[in-house]
This record gives sequence, structure tokens and C-alpha cells, in this order.
Amino acid sequence: MAAVHGPGIARLQGSVGLVDARLGIALILMSQVACLADDPTEPQCLLDQCESAHSREEVLDAIDGHGDAVAAYLRDAVTEQGTLIGDYRDVLDAVGGQLGCPADTETSFVVLSNIGYIPKTVFTRCAADPQLASRFFMAVPAVKGAGADTDTDLDVDPQVLHLSAWDEAAGTYRIYSTRPTESGEMGVNVSPSFCLGCHGGPHQLPYWQPLMNEMTNPWSGWNAEPGFRSQLFEEFLDPGIAEGPVYQDLTAADLLDSASNFEPIIRAGIERLNGARVLERQHAPDLDRALALLEPMYCDETVNFVSEMHGGGQIRASSVIDPTIASHLRAAGLDGDWSWLSGDDLRLPSAPSEWEALTLIPVRGESTLAVELSLVARAVLDPVQALRVRALDWTRPVLSDFRCQLFQTGAERIRSGAIDDQVAALPDDATTAELIPLAYDEIMKVATDDGLVPLAPTSSDRVIAIADAVDPDVGSRLRAGDISAFEMPVAQLGDRIQAYVAGVDRDSLRAIRQVRACMALQQYAITPIYADLDCD
Repeated sequence: MAAVHGPGIARLQGSVGLVDARLGIALILMSQVACLADDPTEPQCLLDQCESAHSREEVLDAIDGHGDAVAAYLRDAVTEQGTLIGDYRDVLDAVGGQLGCPADTETSFVVLSNIGYIPKTVFTRCAADPQLASRFFMAVPAVKGAGADTDTDLDVDPQVLHLSAWDEAAGTYRIYSTRPTESGEMGVNVSPSFCLGCHGGPHQLPYWQPLMNEMTNPWSGWNAEPGFRSQLFEEFLDPGIAEGPVYQDLTAADLLDSASNFEPIIRAGIERLNGARVLERQHAPDLDRALALLEPMYCDETVNFVSEMHGGGQIRASSVIDPTIASHLRAAGLDGDWSWLSGDDLRLPSAPSEWEALTLIPVRGESTLAVELSLVARAVLDPVQALRVRALDWTRPVLSDFRCQLFQTGAERIRSGAIDDQVAALPDDATTAELIPLAYDEIMKVATDDGLVPLAPTSSDRVIAIADAVDPDVGSRLRAGDISAFEMPVAQLGDRIQAYVAGVDRDSLRAIRQVRACMALQQYAITPIYADLDCD
């Protein structure tokens, strides 16, 4: 939920301070004004960001079949003009009533967006129970003010809302947005496509999924108080917006909570969606369904970010090594005496100052991890099969072009009929779960000068560990079909990982951050602002 869509504005980069942030806000305001203008030469909103229904009938038609709490509220509240009366408070109270979650269960959380450091407030109800709270999210993501004059009158816009609510029968989140109209009411957009720019990721997932760009302590860019000290939050929060009456209402002392308590709600939302997603395996064999469940093992549908804790040298080990490697080794009974196998954190010497802490290192997304672990837990794939995917390009736990291209070329062959005979041979009562291993075997082939070669080791306790798949020498060996050069026992892979992790220092991790962050900025709309990064 960390990204804010700014119509017609690129993400700010370089040395970004408060002046640059306020300039970004001014540009956003100009674009928002254009939403109400008829001049086609003015900046336009992103996709359907400024579209609204024109009548009650249009809204009701759009929510036909929706079984979520927001849809129930709309059926009661939408006017004949297809608008809502009031602002965020009216929506919160009404949807909270639909959920059976009264106002005293409400909590707000704040993150600085990746456009202009605008504070984005996210609300939940029944916040003390993550499972209940994850049924509904409301974000208040925009600011309003006196046009491009950003020295005065900036505040959060209480009528620009992004809403998502769980539809149990459909097994999906339904999404909605609102924006102010000239009449002072709120226009309604049902199933806005612009939301999927962030929540569907670069691989264009057709559904909305919960996102929190930094899910672990210290939650850089998020308000972490009370209970924790914020990092990269107060430093970049615009004081003009922070003093605005709407922002003050959104973050009143009895509402505002720490990112530490939003994390379990987001995880519950991911589990909710993942459970419905993995249930697809029980349906009749379907190639697209099988590929959709395999894709997260190879291509990063989502990314997350981890930061060093206030320069003290403690950072998540996922910044260096994929945590699922340890999970799969343990599940397969192949684990050894390696320190990285049981530790969640790395320890580095302390930074020279807190401002030189390592922040916002892209890592594998939590929702992506969840799909892979679920396939193994439900015995759709065995842990060794999953381990072999992660072992391929193991020095790149996230944003591996090699792994993703392997999937994409394999999926193309499958869609062109590569496994049609095997699919036809499945029994009549087969399910997608039985199709997934067939698709997996086809994907795990690499194109060489002599044709396709399986990336299959000679025994169950061995893997193909290419490690640095972008190295020119590695590429030439692969093209020559010399796969055996990369085969090794699991114990040898464990030892290599041990040496690799032990050799990571502050400089090498900063270099890793540079490469990954620049890739993330190109691909993922939720990527935060990097004030110290040059990707030219």
C-alpha cells in the first residue's frame, strides 16, 4: 500500500530535499486540477484515475455480483448522480458498520509516498485482529492546496480515497476509488485499472494484492511510533502538510499507530489472497492457471525493501540470500551446519553515522515467497524442485533476469504446445496440481547451441548452481550446453553460500543496493524515492 499514483509526473530522483518534494507536490496538484478540465493539452491522469460513474445505475451495474463491504455500502449510499456525500470519515464509518467493526477499533498508519514524499495514510478497522482487519483497507493518498503555490494551504485531500475490500465468495479483493467533484461530492470509480499499476506489479497480475514496501523493522519511510523510532520519516515529512487540519485528524493520537502493527495486517491480507490463489490448483487442468502459480518462483511479481536499523549494523539476511533456500533445505532433510541457515539477520560494523545507514535494499516480495512456499507445503512440488529454482542464480535472490527469462521462454513453449501430449495423457479426474510438475519440467530447460537441455542434476542431493548467470564465461558455457560444469552436491552449495555471506561487508552490500534499486525503479511502481542514488 506504499505507492501513490501521481498523474503525469515521473518519480523524483537524485538529491531530493524538501524543496524538491514541494515542487513535486505542486506538479501533482496541477495534474489533479487537469482532471476536471476539458483542455486536452493539459496533463492527464494515469489511466482511469480521474474517471467516475455518471449515475447510481452505472455504479450498481458495476458492483453487480460484488459481495464485499464497500459494495454493500455503495448500494445504500450512492446518489442518483453516482456520487457519495461526505468524505473519508463518512466512508470509514459506513464500511466499518458493514464489517461489524466500530469506530473505536480504527487505526491509521502513515507512509511517505514515492512521489514528492506525500504522506499516505492507510486506515483499517478491527485493527487489533489482523485477520479481521485485512478485510478492508482505505488509503488517503493525495494533497490539495492553492494550485502551484506550495508555501501555504497544503493539506491532505479528504475526498481522494483508494479502497479495497475482501469478497469472500469471489476469493479476491474488490477495488474502488473516489475523487472530488465540482459539486463538492465524491465521484466513484469501481474496479479502477490504475490501482493495478502498483498492486498488480510489472507482470500485470489481474487482481489487487496487499502491499507494504518495507515490512520489517525499521520500516523506513513509515511512521514507526509509538514503540519504535521512525527512520526516514520525520526527516522528509513536509511540515506544512503535517500541520494541516485534515492530516491532523487522520493521525490523531488515538488513531495513529506504528508500522509494526500494520505489518501483521498486511501479512494476513497476503495469506488471505494467497490461500484463494493456491486453491486454483484443485480445479480442472488449465495451462494458464498452472503457469500463474509457477511464475512467482522465477519472476518477481512483487518486491519488498529492507533497511539497516538506524546505522547499527543489523540488517535482514534476505538482502543477501533468498530465505526460501533454507526452508527448502530443511523440508528436504538436506540442511547442514551453516550459520545462514538459521539466522534472519546479518551483522555489519556500525555505519559512520545514522545518515549513512544502508536503506531500502530491494528483496524478494512477501507475496511472491508465499506462493512458492504454499506449493511446497501442499506437495504440488517437492522441496528439492523448488530448491533447484532458487539455486540456479542464487547470488541474485531478487530481480534475476536469468530465472525470469527461463520461465518466460518455457511458458511460451508450453503455450505453443510443448507439453500438449502429456496434458492429454492425464486422467479424466486430474487437476491443475498434476499439471504443474509437467510445466515445471518444461520450464527447467535452457536453450543451447545444440537445442534445449534440461537443468536436471544426476541425483536428488545435487543442484545446478550457476550463481553469476550474467558472467560472459558462464553464458558461453550455457550456450555450449556444458551444464555439468555447474552441477554440485547440496553440501557444496551450502558451503559456497556460507563463504559468500561471510564475505559481505558494507561496501559490497551498498553496491548490491545500487544495482537492485536502479532495476526496481525501472520496473516497480512501489519503489520508494532514493535521495542518494544516481542511476544514469
